Amino acid sequence: MKWNHQASMRPAMAILLEPLLSSSQFQLPPSSYATVFQAFTGKNLLKLGQQLHAHIEIRGLRPTPFLAAKMVAMYASSGDITSSARIFHSVQNPSLLLFNSMVRAYSLYKYSEETLQIFTKLHSLNLRGDYFTYPFVLKSVANLELLRIGKCIHSMSMRDGLEFDLYVATSLIDMYVKCGKLGDARKLFDEMPVRDASSWNSLISGYMKEGAVDSARELFEEMPTKNIVSWTSMISGYTQNGLAANALKLFDKMLGRDSDLKPNWVTIMSVLPACAHSSALEQGRRIHGFAREEGLDCHPSVQTALVGMYAKCGSLPDAKLCFDRINPRSRSLVAWNSMISAYASHGRGEEAVHTFDLMIQEGFRPDGITFTGLLSGCSHSGLVELGLRFFDSMSSDYQVEKRHEHYACVVDLLGRAGRLVEAYELISNMPMPAGASVWGSLLAAGRCHRNLEISELSAKKLFELEKENSGNYVILANMYAEAAMWDEAKALRALQKLQKVRKNPGCSWVENDGKAIVFLGGDDISSNSQTVEI
Repeated sequence: MKWNHQASMRPAMAILLEPLLSSSQFQLPPSSYATVFQAFTGKNLLKLGQQLHAHIEIRGLRPTPFLAAKMVAMYASSGDITSSARIFHSVQNPSLLLFNSMVRAYSLYKYSEETLQIFTKLHSLNLRGDYFTYPFVLKSVANLELLRIGKCIHSMSMRDGLEFDLYVATSLIDMYVKCGKLGDARKLFDEMPVRDASSWNSLISGYMKEGAVDSARELFEEMPTKNIVSWTSMISGYTQNGLAANALKLFDKMLGRDSDLKPNWVTIMSVLPACAHSSALEQGRRIHGFAREEGLDCHPSVQTALVGMYAKCGSLPDAKLCFDRINPRSRSLVAWNSMISAYASHGRGEEAVHTFDLMIQEGFRPDGITFTGLLSGCSHSGLVELGLRFFDSMSSDYQVEKRHEHYACVVDLLGRAGRLVEAYELISNMPMPAGASVWGSLLAAGRCHRNLEISELSAKKLFELEKENSGNYVILANMYAEAAMWDEAKALRALQKLQKVRKNPGCSWVENDGKAIVFLGGDDISSNSQTVEI
């Protein structure tokens, strides 16, 4: 049986102090209050902290900057940031320690603007930040993406001799990465005399976010000591950049005998979308099995990722089973959205609507992603009037802004039902210019119902919006051919050639032994290393 020090200490401390604090005879030497508040910090003892605070007030004691710093930390650790701020502002001559306590409190709760205000006040009193102050302030700058202020704080850290402090330098790198200045981040990284894993990981994540996959890979391979964050950043980066095969290969390497680290729940959550992107169902099942063996599939985020993976790999029953296994109290809006989208992608509009109704009954407020899945489900199931009612209710009942993707779903909804004129009128009355997704839906509808006039109108808009998309040219050219309009078809193909728009080859794939094998139109099958299996 494991000894839980914190769980056992809390009742003992409460039993000891609660009767004392309720007694009017109880007193502590002024210097001892700080020690007790520090003991309360992080122990979920807010009530006792409030009682001790009341004793200080009753005795007419004014907290010193040192005591106030401990009180601020205690209240912040209990989630009462308002009391932390009130205590901070009550001290006339705050010390650097007190400033640091308040900066940390605001930063941890993502009160980024307030953090910067406190930092400004610190400098107005001619105090200088230290290695504790700057990382929290820079984190807030990164959250707000305030590059100009970040550069000013960088200069201040140089003046205070802290630019190459390990924690300050790493925070500066993270700030530059999140503000989109990878060049500045890399320059600082290269100049650091000592680096830890966090500085490497920040830069790797930054490169992946910008799509500079090769630069991220080079850093990862050069990294002397990789931790779980390093591996997960690479796997997640590969997935986000559409390199699912690379993500799965690196995950397998992480599971290999030579690896000292094993995936955690964040790694699992990052690699499952790679299975979805490549439709690698068997590999997804194997990863699910590993997560189950390691007890990682109990995490709600992993369970939600499993729902999405199974749905996109074509196994709706597995997706539903994973959704049902999520504790109802732990189900997030993301989980509900994943299940609604799963039903929608499988043409099960009625189940998508039913899931939406259950979500509303559970007290969740839908967002734009919810309605994209819901409207798509209605479209694929022919639930036209129901879909239109949901579309109308978005802003009136749920205060969700209608975006391009929602209009595209409704255009598709009307188009599939043959109501092309209504679809065109909807586009004409949009409050924003229609994008490629909207005109693409109308083009598909025009092709389906062989309405050449609508198709021509849609295609010409798409030629402007998606100049390099050969599919739009092909659809219209084929429609011209079907209508025996050979001159128009020939002219369109000549225009495509003039615009140097190349037709992308057809693509298909099959999963063999847990690996997705891709085939492109025009491939020479004899050159494939797996010709026999094919």
